[in-house]
Amino acid sequence: MSIIRRIAHNAAAPAALVAISLLATTAAATLALAGSDEGFLDARVNSRVEVDYSADEVALRIPPLSPEIIEDIRRGRTGSNSEGGGSGSHSTTPAPGGGAVPGTAPGTTPRPTFTGSPVATPTPTPTPVLPVPPTPTLPPIPTLPPVPTLPPVPTPPSVPTPPLLPAPPPPPTAPPLP
Repeated sequence: MSIIRRIAHNAAAPAALVAISLLATTAAATLALAGSDEGFLDARVNSRVEVDYSADEVALRIPPLSPEIIEDIRRGRTGSNSEGGGSGSHSTTPAPGGGAVPGTAPGTTPRPTFTGSPVATPTPTPTPVLPVPPTPTLPPIPTLPPVPTLPPVPTPPSVPTPPLLPAPPPPPTAPPLP
């Protein structure tokens, strides 16, 4: 228990300092905002540029959806639920007389054929061509004066090589052990 009390005692001073700082900051901000009406701007901040967004309306138009597509989707949803989850409205057409379908081997399942209505392709809406203002030509960039070349660095004078030192004498040899 003494460790917990020691930790709580050591943390009490910084926590009190933080709480007092927050209260002082809040009080100062409240008094600053509640002071005078100098914080309000008595000027118009509307744009002086008139903007016409009517050109964008053409691009936002979506062609209406044909009712045949909606009916095909409804038929496809009801057909997929009743036929075990197949997509689209497919059905198998048996050969006349209930026999095998011509062109298939006996014992194989016939291929499904599409029985839905043809899908009408929507006509594309022409995109408006907006006038492009001519691009202003920029003045040519002035060329900088050539950078002067620095004079070559003079080579330092040669240092004479010191004379060779004489070879050290050979180490003395120890007399043989008896």
